[in-house]
Amino acid sequence: MAADIDGEAGLGVDERGEWTLRDAEAREYVRGAARATVSLVESTYGPRGLEKLVETANHQGVPETVRAGDAGRLFDAVQRGGGFTHPVSALFVDAVDGMQRGLSDGTTAATLLGGALLDEGFDLVEEGVAPGSVVVGYAMARARAGETLDALARPVAVDDEATLRAVAETTMTADLDPAVRRRDAERVVDAVREVAAADERGWVDTDDVKVLAAREAGEEFHRGLVLSRPADAGPNGAGVPEPLTDATVAVLDDDVDFESTASSFGGDAGAGVRLDSADAVADYRRGLEGRIESTATGLAETGVDVLVCMEKLDADVARAFERAGVAVVDKATYPKGDIYRLARATGATVTSNVADLGPDRLGRAGRVVERRVGDEVWTAFEDCSGPLYTIVADADTPEAANRRRESIEDALETTATAAMDGQVLPGACAPAAAVAAALREYAPSVSGTEQLAIEAFADALDRLPYALAANAGLDPIDALTRLRSAHSGGNPGGDAPSEPSALGVDLDTGAPVDAWEAGVVEPRRVFSQAVETGGAVVEQLLTIDAVLYPNVDLPGYTPRTEHE
Repeated sequence: MAADIDGEAGLGVDERGEWTLRDAEAREYVRGAARATVSLVESTYGPRGLEKLVETANHQGVPETVRAGDAGRLFDAVQRGGGFTHPVSALFVDAVDGMQRGLSDGTTAATLLGGALLDEGFDLVEEGVAPGSVVVGYAMARARAGETLDALARPVAVDDEATLRAVAETTMTADLDPAVRRRDAERVVDAVREVAAADERGWVDTDDVKVLAAREAGEEFHRGLVLSRPADAGPNGAGVPEPLTDATVAVLDDDVDFESTASSFGGDAGAGVRLDSADAVADYRRGLEGRIESTATGLAETGVDVLVCMEKLDADVARAFERAGVAVVDKATYPKGDIYRLARATGATVTSNVADLGPDRLGRAGRVVERRVGDEVWTAFEDCSGPLYTIVADADTPEAANRRRESIEDALETTATAAMDGQVLPGACAPAAAVAAALREYAPSVSGTEQLAIEAFADALDRLPYALAANAGLDPIDALTRLRSAHSGGNPGGDAPSEPSALGVDLDTGAPVDAWEAGVVEPRRVFSQAVETGGAVVEQLLTIDAVLYPNVDLPGYTPRTEHE
């Protein structure tokens, strides 16, 4: 199911009468697709934005319908369903994909800004400004934006709980009760601080924090891993029927196979063990059972309390291990990374061959307990020595569980980014308004047509507070006018920017509000990356003056020249 933007942009294939679209036609081709792409996500911007319903497929190719509340997730869902057919739309998707993977925030702002910059840039080109001058002016504007953000940003340390909690709460735009949002933010901050403290560089690997949400899951925070498996996955191990304390854990990422040498009952020489009589089969089975029992006894004597295996064990093998006192948690296949997370949490070494397991490859968990949650079985390895954490959240429905899990995961990414970068900005579109005001001060000092491009960049930034106010049900023109007025003044034409303001849009009244005081805070990198990503997309599109269709039947076609 591919998303066809051509129709929305008025550019259906049957309407392409010639091999080449040139100049104004080419710009309209690009502009139309960009507008159609931006229109998909504009209403999702901000904490009161709406959501989109997308018919797509999951990562296993099974059809599904998902709700997406930002550009990153919407574009990802479209890509899983077949992707965009239009090259301009695909370019936007590629641009924001990196932001979604690295930051989990700012993707909608980058898309809106990219679309606005393209509109403003093409307007200048149609008025006679050279595309190269627009690109240069935009680059100058981005450089000035960096200086403004330097002045606006505040430092944040990993032990600054209040600021990091504000970052987490600002990111969680899902419709949550304020008390729930605060509790989730506190657990996010606790996890980020603990992971950072365990690394000499203060680096936070968010893969070391797992988030689970489900109906009747409760509200929990574990130092360790909660391993989740579908209840109908068909494991042969009985799991951990009774809680274990001070448990020794072994981790395998491959099958436990005692029959690999007996797969042939004939065939070519060297293909396997040849069993050509009933007595031979009986002898082999007795030997096989002996090897299984010997391995089970060896595991127990080594001190293994719980064996976790990525693959499904043979039923006879699982029963033998359990008779020896080893709890078996098998078919822990999805997500695959959980096996390696468990090893980091417990201090175990992931092993492929059960014969290689020894005391030096085992890990420990202070407590192991298993329970049924919905259609899954959760095995919690608690009180582990490794800096790995699991946040468990409750929800009323599966859809609400997905939204809450995504909300916490987004907050983890942004909070970790703020802690590692050590800089934050006020939210509520205060950075966009401050940069726009600084650019309007700066533009008169620039000679040449680049001045027009800098002013156009400022106008494009206004698209963000406008959309934020509109999605909150406010009068966007009134809110934008008041915000621009609050940011006006300073030193027009000066070489150095005046002190930027932290005033943003109050989504209850539409009036300017100090975002610092309101507790609306975001990592510096989120807005900076949105500006860079939006600008980079536009640089690739502004200089296009022709679109070619190479699938034309050339033998019967006489091309015209590119320029008359």
